[in-house]
Amino acid sequence: MPKKRVEEKGKLVKEAIDDLEAEIRRLRKDKSSSVYQLRNINKNMGNTEELEKRLREKIAQLDAKEKEMQDKKEKLRKKGDILSEKLTKIKAIKEQLNQV
Repeated sequence: MPKKRVEEKGKLVKEAIDDLEAEIRRLRKDKSSSVYQLRNINKNMGNTEELEKRLREKIAQLDAKEKEMQDKKEKLRKKGDILSEKLTKIKAIKEQLNQV
């Protein structure tokens, strides 16, 4: 094999190796970027899960408070009904007394 052809093949092999090394560097960079993004996603998911947990707890507290207020409202409504009945009876008695 002539020396020139060997040099050309050597040059081609070197170029191929250089291309492969460049591709490997690009792949490593992409991998590193992907790992970084994955870590951020995991961190954000953790933050999101924590936020969801806190919001669920707050909703449960608000539900309990709403129930408590509904119960108070119902008690006050009943007291108002009783008071209204008493006032009606008092008016009736007052009218009877005025007629005497």
